[in-house]
Amino acid sequence: MNKGQVEHLPLSEKVLVSVVVPHFYARRKENLTRLTQALRQQSFKELEILIVHGVSPQGKAINEGAKRAQGEILVVMDDDSQIGHPRVIENLVRVIQKDPSIAMAGASVVTPEDANWFQKTAAKQFPRFQMPVVKEVTDSDLPCHGCVAFRKEIFTRVGLEREDIPRGLDPDLRVRIRKAGYRVVLAPDTWIYHPLPASFFRFIRLFLRNGYGSAYLQVFHPEINYDTDESLSSKSFIPKKSLLYRALRFPLRLAKSLFTLQWIRLLGYTVYLVGYGVGIVRCSFSRAGRTKN
Repeated sequence: MNKGQVEHLPLSEKVLVSVVVPHFYARRKENLTRLTQALRQQSFKELEILIVHGVSPQGKAINEGAKRAQGEILVVMDDDSQIGHPRVIENLVRVIQKDPSIAMAGASVVTPEDANWFQKTAAKQFPRFQMPVVKEVTDSDLPCHGCVAFRKEIFTRVGLEREDIPRGLDPDLRVRIRKAGYRVVLAPDTWIYHPLPASFFRFIRLFLRNGYGSAYLQVFHPEINYDTDESLSSKSFIPKKSLLYRALRFPLRLAKSLFTLQWIRLLGYTVYLVGYGVGIVRCSFSRAGRTKN
């Protein structure tokens, strides 16, 4: 399949749900095959799968799939996710259809049993990779593009995904949906497997990239450089915090990781800070160059 093409896999003549899967990295092809096989085995059958090949950034890839989607409900999944059980899509659809106030319903992200020691240890230190599996619909800041369902009409109304940012899609979309008056929730008894990188090197690369991406947002789009929450409930969560507040909080997080012996978390924060520093310098020079031109 050529870059920029959307591969259409119809699983039913009647389509209620369109599953959009951005696929950019060739090394994930094997996992993508397992994912599509698992989608074919879901209890909910009125499905189509739209695999978007070689489109970057992620927001643009998702939008390309969404524009071709026939379903009333969109489900976005990462190509390195794996479905937890055969009723995941069914559960997400039920939550969306039952309550008109809900526009975004996500699956909990957990680490699979066959993950290696590094992944399991890291997941315990990063709550977004080892979420609780809730027993009731729960308003939360945790739903993410690993596996999340949207009402297509509302997703379109809030402006689809941003196509101009390399990082920060999840918090930006959650904020826009809530500002439009709708809820963002975790669906009960619904989970996917989406572990942290399996090797030390890929872990370092991930957090360097995340730090750089956060710096890019701060330089070019500070208005959407939102905070993220690690607690289950979003009742007291404030997504927009000042840069000063976040700067002062960061050394406290480093200290807490050190004193609680969470060495992987400490390493992740440290590498993130390096990526952020490099990103601030490079992006600031880039912005200055654009201004001159």
